[in-house]
Amino acid sequence: MRKAALAVFVLVLAAGAAVGVHAAPPYQGYSVSYFDDAGELVGGVTAHCSGELLQWGVRTEHYQRRTWVCD
Repeated sequence: MRKAALAVFVLVLAAGAAVGVHAAPPYQGYSVSYFDDAGELVGGVTAHCSGELLQWGVRTEHYQRRTWVCD
């Protein structure tokens, strides 16, 4: 039961992260790095100019966003 609850929690967390990230305009790529309270990198999102979206780790209140213009 505990493993099932943990699995559901992880799925909900991942879904929340996917919904919480706003897509950039077609001409702009971006990446977001998420940090814990100690400043350690704990997650990230990258939207490439090709439309590919990569996500990993956890989303936190502490983040750094970088954008670039696609060619």
